[in-house]
Amino acid sequence: MVRPNPLQWIWYAYGGTLPQRYREWVLRDITARTWLIRHTIRTLMFVVPILVVLYLIFGLAVHLPASILWPAMALGVIVGLYYSLSYARETGDLRLVKYGYPDGHGTQLRDKRNEGATEQRERNYEARWRTQD
Repeated sequence: MVRPNPLQWIWYAYGGTLPQRYREWVLRDITARTWLIRHTIRTLMFVVPILVVLYLIFGLAVHLPASILWPAMALGVIVGLYYSLSYARETGDLRLVKYGYPDGHGTQLRDKRNEGATEQRERNYEARWRTQD
């Protein structure tokens, strides 16, 4: 498996398409056990430069008080992560479509890998909360 160099990874993190030789790496990136952490890091790579620019504008140029600026920036990060994580599955699947995989392929692979654990969680839930006294 060929891994992208740091500049290619930054391009990929911002939504760019890598050459087809990275196809297997992208599949692993989207379907690894740490896929959600990887997605979060890519999201932060997108949000942090925006926050730096906003800090430079409102913190240094406009002199907005820190008691307003920092909570507003923190709220921006929270909202950005919330929306990004809400659509993480769809985003990953769309990335895979760019590399020739069928739509929903990443979600199917992750669901298949976690099938036994999901069933065990459901059985534990049923045993704990749905038993008749």
